[in-house]
Amino acid sequence: MSARLYMKWLPSLLLLAFVGCADPRRSEPPEAPLGAFNFTLESRPVAAQVELLDSLGYSGVTLFWPGREAFDSHARQPAVVAGRVRLPAVFFSLPFDTAWDRQELDGMLAALAPTRTALWLILSGPPDAKASMVASVRDVVDLATAQGVDVVLYPHDGAAIENVEESLALMAAVDRPRLKTSLHLCHELRAGNRDRLEAIITTAAPQLALVSIHGAAREFDPDASTWSDVIQPLDRGDFDVGTGYLLPLRRAGYEGPVLLHTFGLQDPPEDHLRRSMGRWRELSRSVADALVNAEGSG
Repeated sequence: MSARLYMKWLPSLLLLAFVGCADPRRSEPPEAPLGAFNFTLESRPVAAQVELLDSLGYSGVTLFWPGREAFDSHARQPAVVAGRVRLPAVFFSLPFDTAWDRQELDGMLAALAPTRTALWLILSGPPDAKASMVASVRDVVDLATAQGVDVVLYPHDGAAIENVEESLALMAAVDRPRLKTSLHLCHELRAGNRDRLEAIITTAAPQLALVSIHGAAREFDPDASTWSDVIQPLDRGDFDVGTGYLLPLRRAGYEGPVLLHTFGLQDPPEDHLRRSMGRWRELSRSVADALVNAEGSG
C-alpha cells in the first residue's frame, strides 16, 4: 500500500479500531458498594463478623454502639484498617425527655471521630415533647460538630420520629446544617408510604446521608409484632426494590452509603448475606443501565 493510499484510509482504520474496542460487554457499569447491619451476626466475635462481610464483598458494617472497647475492636480489624470495610455509623438511642450523660456521649464521639463514623440517632421519648427533642438534638449536633463527627437521624417505627418526612420537619426546627437523616424502606413501608416512595425520596435526597435496603412484601399487616414480611433478604419479597426504591434514589442523585437491613432474619448469615449480595449486584447494575438508557433517550 502506498503512503498516499495509507493516509487516505487511516481515519477509517482508526474508527474501526475504536468501535472494536468499545465492546459494550467491556463497559458494564461497576457494581455499587453495599454495607450491612450486623444483626444476625452480633453474637459472633468481632473478627468473625468483619471477616465474613469482607469475604462476601460488603463494604461496611453498622451496629448499635457496643461500648468503647468493642468499637475499638471493630476499628482494629485488618479489613477495616485496610479500608475494605468501613464503619459508616453506629446507632444510639437518645432519651431526649430525660437527663442524658453529656460526658458519656462526648467520650463516644471521641471514639467515632478517627474512623469518620457517624452517630446514628434514634430518638426515644414522647413525640409531642417537641421542645425537649429539638433542644437535645441541637446539643448532640453541637457536641458532635466540635469532635468532627456527623449526626444522622434514624427514623424508626414506634420512636419519636418514625419516617423521613418527620425527620425533615425536625431538622428544619433544629436548624443545624450538618444534621442529616437516613431513609429506611422498612419504616417507610410501615408508615404507609409504599406508593409515595418516589416523591418522598425526591424531597429527601439532598438531606440523606444513609439509606438501608432489603427485600419486602408489597402487602403486609402494618400492626404485626414481627418484621418478617417487611424485612427480608434482598432476593426475597414481591416488592420491586429496584424500580420502586433504588432507581428513584439514584435518579434523585443519592450516592451515599447503602446498607443491607438484616433485622430478624432467620436464615444463617452465610446464606442470606451471600444471596443478598448476589441480588444487590444484579440490582445495582440494572439500575445503572436504566439511568444510562434514560440519558441516551432524553
